[in-house]
Amino acid sequence: MKRIFGLLLVLLLVTPAFGIKTFASNTVKATVTGSSTYFDGEEKSSNGFNIENSNYFNLRDLARNFSGTPSQFNITWNPGNQAIEIETGKAYSPEGTEDSLYFSRSRTYTATLSTSKVMVDGVMQSIKAYNIEGNTYFQLRDLADKIPFELSYDSQQNRLVMFSRTPDHAYRAAVSGEVKANAESSYFPRWKSTVSSYLVHNSDGTISVVEAGKQITIDTYNAKYELAATQKIDYELPLFGGFYSGAQYNYIAFGQENREENDSKEVIRIVRYDKSFNRKDSVSITGGQSYTVEPFDAGSGRMAESGDTLVFHTSRTRYTTEDKLNHQSQLTIIVNTSNMKVTNDLGRFQKNHVSHSFDQYVLFDGGSQVLVDHGDAYPRSVVLHKGNGKTYNEADLLRIPGRIGANATGVSIGGVEMSSSSYIAAMNTVDHSLVRDYTSYEMVGLERDQRDIILSVLPKNSINNSSVHTVTLAKYVGTDQIASIPKLVRISDDQMMVLWQEFDTENHPGDVKYVLIDGNGKATSNVQTIKNFMLSECKPVVSGGNVVWYTNGNGSRLFYTIPVK
Repeated sequence: MKRIFGLLLVLLLVTPAFGIKTFASNTVKATVTGSSTYFDGEEKSSNGFNIENSNYFNLRDLARNFSGTPSQFNITWNPGNQAIEIETGKAYSPEGTEDSLYFSRSRTYTATLSTSKVMVDGVMQSIKAYNIEGNTYFQLRDLADKIPFELSYDSQQNRLVMFSRTPDHAYRAAVSGEVKANAESSYFPRWKSTVSSYLVHNSDGTISVVEAGKQITIDTYNAKYELAATQKIDYELPLFGGFYSGAQYNYIAFGQENREENDSKEVIRIVRYDKSFNRKDSVSITGGQSYTVEPFDAGSGRMAESGDTLVFHTSRTRYTTEDKLNHQSQLTIIVNTSNMKVTNDLGRFQKNHVSHSFDQYVLFDGGSQVLVDHGDAYPRSVVLHKGNGKTYNEADLLRIPGRIGANATGVSIGGVEMSSSSYIAAMNTVDHSLVRDYTSYEMVGLERDQRDIILSVLPKNSINNSSVHTVTLAKYVGTDQIASIPKLVRISDDQMMVLWQEFDTENHPGDVKYVLIDGNGKATSNVQTIKNFMLSECKPVVSGGNVVWYTNGNGSRLFYTIPVK
């Protein structure tokens, strides 16, 4: 038999150390499994066998494919019981070089019943196994019950589908179609992109996932996270700019490029829908109104409302200037929703001008707009503007060292919220004292982009730089871990939750961390650790007494929940 190096990791159970016994009389025919095999939504080349209409797989092959998941397990030899022992929850440790085996799909093999003993976490188990050409294969369904992991068969696609164990307080959910992975990572972009994953808590207790892909997809789930309804909305213009769920209506922003700098061309359209996503009306912004070449460029874009005023705080690349360049800046659009008309000036330099603006947030404090931008030039700071669209007060929540316009800033915003007394921005930041220079691409002098988790807190009644104070929630600079961009969730007027995910230096995800804070940014709990959870682009919401979010990965969707005390 030809041995090749590949993905199948084989447990050689014929060695005396593993105490395997077989009986030649207990033989049956075996054929290579014809189904493709998927682990956590990803196809893997794993050879299994079909024996008497049941699937049998190699133990080490499964251990390798589940490594790093809630269903990970290691394989050891228990000399006292002369048995193979499966240790659940432990990372898999391969033994030396493990070559794959090639088996022909056109050939029938002889399988001999094995009497190998197997223990799971110290307890002897009855798991049926067969020896085929010197290697042992275990019944897949038996293993799924013992390790455990989720096992199903997709008859339409002829797939064996295996998912790692769903953690406590998490729920695997059906999806209406293909989903795009949206998990957080340890990579920090210099500028943000349009948010495409949203979660909405509905008034009837359901929650809706709104995602921008080839279409706008709305999947609605009941309190048990069962898929209850699905809707699709076609794009009205080629670009997606953002979604917002208001008190009475939903809004979606679409856009298109205007490289020709045509003043009459529509560059942004904000469409209003009722709460069942029936289209009501829209408002349009032209190139001439907004000097826009590319809407939503290098920014995130978010909306908020107060009464009949809707604000869409986003970004744009502007018309060519005398220096032959197209400069990027924020774009703040104020809409009177009683007649769906724009009420503010959208010119080159608005009263709250930020350039470049790499991330945008908007809140309403009564009738006042609270706008936060991540600027790298004018100003070079995380800056807050509070005003009415005509005049604004300004404060730097975090000043950023470096040259004007150097895109690398070493800072990322994760959320902005308002308490009864303060405006709070959650972000991460490098140790700027270690940076020798900031360029458009990197921070010179840093061996690794590691960032501490911080809050910038500004009292509502004192909008000036001197009133800002910084709270450090967790330090990661100089450690062997990297923390993601944090999330900030408002639970009540004076209670919020800050969440982030840890990664090792190879971008392997680790624990999710969270801490409760009060309205002044002070921690009111110790930092808590949750294993096997995954954060995502999705902003968590409060629903059913829990902080809830979802994460897509490899075609699968998981909802994660943290009870709110």
